[in-house]
Amino acid sequence: MLLGAFVAWRSGAPVAAFAINATAAALGAGMAAMVGRLSSETLLRVSGPLSVIAALLTASTLLFPGLDEVHRWIELGPVRLHASAVAVPWVLLGVSHALHRRFFAASVLAVGLSAVHAAQPDAGQGTAFALAASTLLARAHSTPWLQRAFSCTVVLFIGFGAWLQPDPLLAVPHVERILQLAASLAPALGIVAVAALGLLLLPAAPGSARWKTSDGRGQPLATSLFVYIAATLCVPMLGDFPVPVMGAGAGPVLGWYMATGILAASAQRLTQCENPTVSPVRPQ
Repeated sequence: MLLGAFVAWRSGAPVAAFAINATAAALGAGMAAMVGRLSSETLLRVSGPLSVIAALLTASTLLFPGLDEVHRWIELGPVRLHASAVAVPWVLLGVSHALHRRFFAASVLAVGLSAVHAAQPDAGQGTAFALAASTLLARAHSTPWLQRAFSCTVVLFIGFGAWLQPDPLLAVPHVERILQLAASLAPALGIVAVAALGLLLLPAAPGSARWKTSDGRGQPLATSLFVYIAATLCVPMLGDFPVPVMGAGAGPVLGWYMATGILAASAQRLTQCENPTVSPVRPQ
């Protein structure tokens, strides 16, 4: 965020726009710390309701006026919050916890949010979510492969369908073009900016030792969040979509912190699974 603000300042863009990033970072860090301390039972209990609320929150953007027939934001006074960027980590959490016992519910949730992205339209978030959700649906090994294949195909088809919708919004330099601004100032600065964005992937890196368990539990969620964050970093190269965290905007900042908090809470659950407390048994 500091690098983005510096690049905006050197390029003549309004640095004040990054005040919302700082506010979102402070709020997001606190919320991530709270989520990260949740017990495994609490995390499981809230995953379903919160994922549905997150999907409905994203769908509520269709009720707001929008910009040039594009409806991606919830208007909170003078602030427009990119709802999907905040909601997707919670939806992926709900999908991951419903995979094996309620696969139909997981599929409906994934298809529903993909449909919202297509209606907004938001091809960037639609693509990132579709890729992440399909990695989860494909891992439901207790479900017949044909059902998994069908669900993944539907989610990907609807998610990518957002690219077919008209999107007349023009790029804002300090939001969607912050990497290009950095590279225009100095090629080395552009390389540093790319490397800094790559650090956003570290909390969700599936290869991290904290995600390795004897039965592989927990890896699907970490992998899906890794895919989602990686995709959000790539889609700005394909269209006019916000550069997460480094570009001005509160939604991606809050969403990254939400994902980090979910990963921290899930990591605690995996630790409990790996090291269960065994009660001693007295020999008879």
